[in-house]
Amino acid sequence: MRKKKNISVKAHKKGKHIIRAREKAAQNVSPVVEKYWFQRYNLFSKYDEGITMDEEGWYSVTPEQIAIRHALRCVAATAKPNPVVIDCFAGVGGNAIQFARMCCYVVAIDIDPKRLELAINNAKIYGVQHCIDFIVGDFFQLAPSLKGDIVFLAPPWGGPSYKSIENFTLDFLKPRNGYVVDVFVSQT
Repeated sequence: MRKKKNISVKAHKKGKHIIRAREKAAQNVSPVVEKYWFQRYNLFSKYDEGITMDEEGWYSVTPEQIAIRHALRCVAATAKPNPVVIDCFAGVGGNAIQFARMCCYVVAIDIDPKRLELAINNAKIYGVQHCIDFIVGDFFQLAPSLKGDIVFLAPPWGGPSYKSIENFTLDFLKPRNGYVVDVFVSQT
């Protein structure tokens, strides 16, 4: 009797594995993003409701609980009830969505128009698209003309290839040379 139960449990686990493999195949999950795909509900709790990401989005998006904490801390640090947040490198929208959920008005900027299309879709899934203006552009070019209460900087970090670099320094991050800080310091 006990052996049947163990066999049944093994078959059940194997069945789950087959279902996950089919889901991965249906969503064209590459080997590069496979480990992130297994964490998809940590990245977006509403993943199954239509969240879309490109390959870079999988490894660049801030996990949802961390994005919530970022938004809470930033909003608490400002005295304004509905602050304007500039998300300088919006990507697929993880941080912008959480700021919008905290009653912020968000200006979400990304240089890649396809990635912003994904962010717009994801904001719709969370019902906050009306709180976010999506701008396709280079943040460095736009920075001098932007005004906001919170400037949120989460620049691209280069992706999983960092593992192959013996010494990972700040020079590998994008942007470089403190340009962002210089732009905003000169405006104050």
